[in-house]
Amino acid sequence: MKKQKRNTPKPPRKPQLSKEEYQKLKFTAYEYIVIQGKTQKETAELLGLTEQTISDWARTEGWKQQREGRQQSSRTEVENIKQIIRLNSERRLDIENEIRDAVKTTDKKLEAELRSEANRLSDNSAKWAKTLREMEKDNKYSLGELINMMDDLFTDMRQHDPELFEKTIAFQQYYIRKKTQELG
Repeated sequence: MKKQKRNTPKPPRKPQLSKEEYQKLKFTAYEYIVIQGKTQKETAELLGLTEQTISDWARTEGWKQQREGRQQSSRTEVENIKQIIRLNSERRLDIENEIRDAVKTTDKKLEAELRSEANRLSDNSAKWAKTLREMEKDNKYSLGELINMMDDLFTDMRQHDPELFEKTIAFQQYYIRKKTQELG
């Protein structure tokens, strides 16, 4: 006996995206994954794409390395340290309230433990604050270094897209003036 083929209708094909729409979608995926830290699965769901598409983009464009680089950047490290200090400070304030309660109830043992914990948190915050000051001091760059980086960037832009380069000249001048004032 031969099996009969079912005539199941095929799902309708998605309309083909224009090159511009495709690039916008890809850039949005990049923003979600590299900048915002979303997973590839979350990004696929948000954009209505397959995980395979997102995975292919991420692999060919090096998004994992870019994301790791951003996470290891000095700016991110500084923000992480500030968050640790904030959390330590919040916990320290909570402990102060607990110490007051322990004093009211004359629980000397608990009071001593809480004061020890408060001191540990204060020491920890002081160490993180010192690390933060050192990082901020070390992460300054000179105006010359900035100009060299901008020269490299805009030289490549001029070669790759002369029209775009022309559109950025006013911005280049503005940005150099701004940084000269900040760093000079």
